[in-house]
Amino acid sequence: MAELTIEQKKLAVEKGLAQFMPDTVLQRVLQYWESEYGNQPSFVLNRFLSEICTNDEMRLQRKDMLRQVLHEISVVEKQQRLKVKNDKSVAVPKQGEVVVDSFQAFYDFVMAILKSVARNDYLEFVEEIQLKMKKHRSLAEYWYVVGSERESLQQFSPQNYAPMITVLYAIYCDFYGPIKADQLYALIKNDIKQRYPEVDVKQFL
Repeated sequence: MAELTIEQKKLAVEKGLAQFMPDTVLQRVLQYWESEYGNQPSFVLNRFLSEICTNDEMRLQRKDMLRQVLHEISVVEKQQRLKVKNDKSVAVPKQGEVVVDSFQAFYDFVMAILKSVARNDYLEFVEEIQLKMKKHRSLAEYWYVVGSERESLQQFSPQNYAPMITVLYAIYCDFYGPIKADQLYALIKNDIKQRYPEVDVKQFL
């Protein structure tokens, strides 16, 4: 999960709660959040909301408040991950230094798997990806959208490349069997090795 500053989290909380209360009340709530919960992880939001929802109307809206605040936090986290990635991508390498494009190798690896899926199976295959990502401890924070594969995969931190490819392998085994999955992965691995000799393919497996 992207590391957010207190100000970034405060802005997300403000956006999430703005529709539920007047601005004067919201500003007091934000001051309380910053003093008591600013340095706390997101899972304490439910406790925070239970403390500020002091009347019946607000208590009925508490689940919606929580959902909206978590959504706004996830939006800021995604923006932060993309910013970090973009900052890294514009770094000027030292003279003679080899630029390693691990993301492009990862992206090509994933796309090669998807291109091997039969057309009639594709939508069901993608649904399985989305389902398994939601259940995976490391991948649940990410999203995957058909037609926006590059944007979806750009969210991933390098340490989550291997879990994603492992998930795809498990799904491919379910659809076509382990023998075919092993053959496909061996072919893709060799292709990636040849096209990206600077990249350690073992980090994906």
